[in-house]
Amino acid sequence: MMNYQDAVDYIDQIPKYADSPVPAHTFSLMELLGNPQDSLKVIHVAGTNGKGSICAYITEMLVGQGCRVGTFTSPHLVRMNERIKVNNVPVEDEAFLDAFLRVKDASERLGDTNYFEYLFAMAMLIYQEAGLDYAVLEVGLGGRKDATNVIKHPAVSVIASISLDHTEVLGDTIAQIAFEKAGIIKEGCPVVYDGCQPEASAVFEAEAAKLHAPAYGVDHENWTLLARSGQGLSFQVNEGFLKGHTIQVPFIAGYQAANAMVALSALNCLNRLGTEEEIDQALSAITRTVWPGRMQQVYPGVYLDGAHNSDGILHFVETVASMPCAGKKYLLFTAVKEKDLDHMTEFLAARTDFSGIFVTELDHNSRAVSAESLAEKFRRFYDGPVYVCPHIKDAWEQAMEIKKEQDILFIAGSLYLVGSVMEACL
Repeated sequence: MMNYQDAVDYIDQIPKYADSPVPAHTFSLMELLGNPQDSLKVIHVAGTNGKGSICAYITEMLVGQGCRVGTFTSPHLVRMNERIKVNNVPVEDEAFLDAFLRVKDASERLGDTNYFEYLFAMAMLIYQEAGLDYAVLEVGLGGRKDATNVIKHPAVSVIASISLDHTEVLGDTIAQIAFEKAGIIKEGCPVVYDGCQPEASAVFEAEAAKLHAPAYGVDHENWTLLARSGQGLSFQVNEGFLKGHTIQVPFIAGYQAANAMVALSALNCLNRLGTEEEIDQALSAITRTVWPGRMQQVYPGVYLDGAHNSDGILHFVETVASMPCAGKKYLLFTAVKEKDLDHMTEFLAARTDFSGIFVTELDHNSRAVSAESLAEKFRRFYDGPVYVCPHIKDAWEQAMEIKKEQDILFIAGSLYLVGSVMEACL
C-alpha cells in the first residue's frame, strides 16, 4: 500500500520532459481521466517573472470575497503538495495520494507522462472534486506548448513580465518568448498583460486581435509609487477603474506594483470589482498576501528571494539598493547551471555594495553549479570577500555568525536554494 511519501518519491523519478509532444500528450492523458479541467472556471497565468506573485494576489483577493479557489503553482519550496492548494492550504496527503494513483493508472496506459504533466493532471482531478469557484493555474514553461494549455476557455488569461529565460526552449528574443507565452490567449477570452515591455506588448496585442480576445495592458503610467519601507510599498492608481485609489502591497520590491495592478485588472475582467465593497475587499486582501520566498523577511534583517534569472536579478539588485541599512549588506547565493551565470554574477557584484558574498551549491541536484565555480565568477567583478561553502547549512551558519544585528543578509539565485534554507535552516 503506497503512502504520500511513496507518491512523492515516484514522481521525483519521472523524467522532467517526455518524448511525446505537449500539450497533445496532455490532451490524451486528460481524456483518459475524464477531462476534469473542462469543469473548472480557470484563471490561466503565464510570464517570465512575477506570475507566482500574481497568482498569490488573485487567490487572496478571490478568497477575501468569499470564493473557494484552487491554486496550482511551481516549484514547491519544501513539500510537493504545496503546488496544489485550496484556499491557500496545500491539499492533504490523502487527497494527493488518491489523485496520484488515478494519474498513475492513466499514465501507465498512455506512457511518456512527464513530471509537470503528472502534477498538473493530479491538480485537475483534485480541483474537480473540490467544489471550486475558480482555479488559478500557473504555466510551467512558456505557454503555447505547456501542459496547462489544455485549458480551452479560460475566464481570463494573464501574462506577467517577459524577459530572456529558458532561451534554449522558448527562443532567444523577447518577441519569440512573448509569442510562446501568448499561446495561452484563447478565442474571445479576455487577456490581461504586463505592458511595461513594448516589444512583448506588441506580440500580445497582435495575438489577441487575431483571436478576437479583449486585451488589457498595464504599464508604468498606470500608477505612481508613493512610499517604500521594510514593510512594503504603496502606490496610487492614475487611471482606469481604480483611479485615485492607494494600493498597499506587503512586499518591498518595486516590480510588485506592476504585479498587483495586473492581478487587479484580472479581477476586473471577472467582474469582481464592480462595487466599492468588492474593491475594499480586494485591496484589503492584497495587504494580506503571502508569497513565500519572494523578498520574504524570515528573521530580522534576513530576506529570502527567488530571483533566478538575469531579469529577476536586476530587479533584486534594485530592491537591495533601495533598502536602508544601518550596517552592512551580505549575499548568500547559488544557482543552476543553465542560467546566465556570467551576467547574474556581474550584476550582483558590480551594482551592489555587499560587504561579503557567500556561495554555496544545491544538494542532490544534477543542475547544481559548484560553489568554487561561482566564487571564480564573482571574483572577476568583485574585490570583497567571497566565502566558499559547498553545503547550504554551513553557508547559512557562517553568514549568520558574521552578520551583526544591524546588518542585512539576502539569500537569492534559486528557488531551490530558498526551499533548502527554509527546510534545513529555519
